[in-house]
Amino acid sequence: MKKNTTYEQAVKRLQEITDQLDSGDTGLEQAMKLFEEGAEVSAFCYKKLKDAEQKIKEFEKTEDSADDSE
Repeated sequence: MKKNTTYEQAVKRLQEITDQLDSGDTGLEQAMKLFEEGAEVSAFCYKKLKDAEQKIKEFEKTEDSADDSE
């Protein structure tokens, strides 16, 4: 994945890959390449979601700390 790829772009690409594989119009070689790319895109999306989740948890901690100090 390119460094500046957004989550939304990655999800769109993952959908395209899924559609191509589901169509059954790809040969084995192409299907294997698509599957490999799909695995990479999926891992990228998972990492983006985990990073977002972590930021939310950190924000919630900060908010809770601010509320407790009032």
